[in-house]
Amino acid sequence: MKQLYFLICFAIVCTVTVHAQKVYDFETPENTITFQYFGSSLEPMVTTAIPNPDKSGINASATVGKFIKAAGAQTWAGGFPNPALATPVDGSSGGTVCVKVWMDHPGNVAVKLENPIGGGENWITTQPYTTPNQWQELCFDLSAPSLEDGKLPATGKVYNVLVMFFDFGIAGGAADESYYFDDIKLPGGAAEVITSILDFETAATSGEFKYFGSTLDGEKTEVINNPNPATINTSAKVTKFIKPAASQTWAGAFSDPNPAKPVDLTSGGKICMKVHMDHIGNFALKLENGLDNKPFWIQTVANTKINEWEELCFDSTLPSLEGALEPASGGVYQTITLFSDFGTPGGATDVTNYIDDIVVKTGGVAPLRKVNIEVNMNNVSDNFDKVYVSGTFNNWSGDSNPLQDDDQDGIWKGSLMLTNGAYEYKVTLDNWTKQEQFAGTEECTKTTGEFTNRLLLVAGNTDVPQFCYNSCYACGEEVKITFKLGMGDVVPNPEGVWVAGGGNFDVPGGRFKMSDADNDKIYELVVARKKGFSSYFTFVNGPCPDYSCKENLEGKPCGDASNYNDRKLDPVSTNVVYASCFGLCTSNADCTSAVNELERNSQLFTIIGNPSLNGQLNLVFSENNDTNRKIVITNSVGQVMKTDVLNGALPSASIDLFDLNTGIYYVTVNTRLHTLTQKFVKL
Repeated sequence: MKQLYFLICFAIVCTVTVHAQKVYDFETPENTITFQYFGSSLEPMVTTAIPNPDKSGINASATVGKFIKAAGAQTWAGGFPNPALATPVDGSSGGTVCVKVWMDHPGNVAVKLENPIGGGENWITTQPYTTPNQWQELCFDLSAPSLEDGKLPATGKVYNVLVMFFDFGIAGGAADESYYFDDIKLPGGAAEVITSILDFETAATSGEFKYFGSTLDGEKTEVINNPNPATINTSAKVTKFIKPAASQTWAGAFSDPNPAKPVDLTSGGKICMKVHMDHIGNFALKLENGLDNKPFWIQTVANTKINEWEELCFDSTLPSLEGALEPASGGVYQTITLFSDFGTPGGATDVTNYIDDIVVKTGGVAPLRKVNIEVNMNNVSDNFDKVYVSGTFNNWSGDSNPLQDDDQDGIWKGSLMLTNGAYEYKVTLDNWTKQEQFAGTEECTKTTGEFTNRLLLVAGNTDVPQFCYNSCYACGEEVKITFKLGMGDVVPNPEGVWVAGGGNFDVPGGRFKMSDADNDKIYELVVARKKGFSSYFTFVNGPCPDYSCKENLEGKPCGDASNYNDRKLDPVSTNVVYASCFGLCTSNADCTSAVNELERNSQLFTIIGNPSLNGQLNLVFSENNDTNRKIVITNSVGQVMKTDVLNGALPSASIDLFDLNTGIYYVTVNTRLHTLTQKFVKL
């Protein structure tokens, strides 16, 4: 297989164009393709690879494919790839499909391309075979009009399926007929374009990254001489990238200033960079400050080599690991953030890595992934005949992707061949006679405009867990959580009231908006979740992304001081109603009786010596007659670090802080009636 390279360099951007062509030559397993027969008695057998029966002329290779047209076969008997092609037939830039053929008589070969990505017609054409008992290469021009359907060319489309026919249009004779084929060449499609973002060789093509999450906070990376100019990287300059000892799991560095050339993924592609590590770990890449409010995107790739250069590539079509879970493809980003050993805290010593040649690679052929789907229809009482999946992958067709229930157990199954990315879909019945209906608060859904659909994230071959029709979960695993919130004397924000926070309920103003249909100032929201679901959450009065309109539960029994004074929903096993009042710990939404309310008392205790210099936190209490005091120490992000219970009317208490790191902490004291939280510093 040959590759052609074209290099075009400008002031700060270097672009390399790579043309490539996929060839199935039957010499290795990854370059062997088998076709499943149809239209004859051989169905569903597949073709075989055999030693070349005639190593001469244009084909002296060792192994070829053998195709049999069985006696009495249909005129349209042929074969389709099974397993499916690893990469689709990319005719986006035209080209040809070529194959070497050996026959013992004059005849023809037909090639058909089916299931175009994005919808459209199939394409078929034929070529004559004219040299009996010799190898002949036949090429099928994708710009030629199809012999069937709308007579359109294949150019400009990408097809999932390649079908081959020998002696197309001729019925099988009295005996089986054998054919041989080899070197199936698929078009290269769009050329791969490599655009350099940073190569660190000159001032114009270099850049710095500012550290965060470690002792190097605020300092910048350093460009140095390449410590190992070998293998794939012999350039003169690289960037030294350090993960300091005891750094955070999320310690990294962001581009400062941003590269002169933004990361342009409007055509999709990959972001690649060369790394040099002395251990097996990973690098994470985060793209931020997207134009047109494109959300940030982050992905992680593990390295496989130690003490040598290796190129790691981050596929922009993959959904983000955090945030909006959207792919980066289609966006333009100004900031690059890098993390070494993302998710792992720094060890006892600094770890030094090296990075070089950050580029964007676009074009080429995207591999297809097999996605298996199973839906349990046993909860559907209405009559139906056929079940389909309809979505963005088939232009919302009502009958393009049917599911099957061969054993009639109510479980309908099927597969899709998709490239990496995020797709929306629904289960539909009888060509859109019926369809799933969602509220928009389900874990498996996404709302686009006025439509709410299932969200499918494809990052490789995927088995979607079996789900019940109109549910995100297996049948019998879903529970309904009904939130009821009374506003009491609080004036509801005219823009609405929300459930938010806890890592499961979005930000204020997000998906979990409550409603007050009868205007009685009691707001409701029903959320479907899987049995065993548990989460922190809070009620907010208005769409405030900074949580400034959040209810204040500080020091109250239903507010967890270890988690931003949020409420806690315990694990649910059945349908449940959670009722309360805004800012209160009531057990109903009538706002008439608060239970276990604690009054904040600013004189409850005093801290002696703040900051703490001797490793002790010294408290003096004003309420000496209260025999029970609970003391809770939390860090700056709400994690509980220490707890203690004092029994007896003690006037003071000393708490050992030697096992806490230097930093800012909070101490909360709760008595039978009162509560108070104060900040202190451990030095």
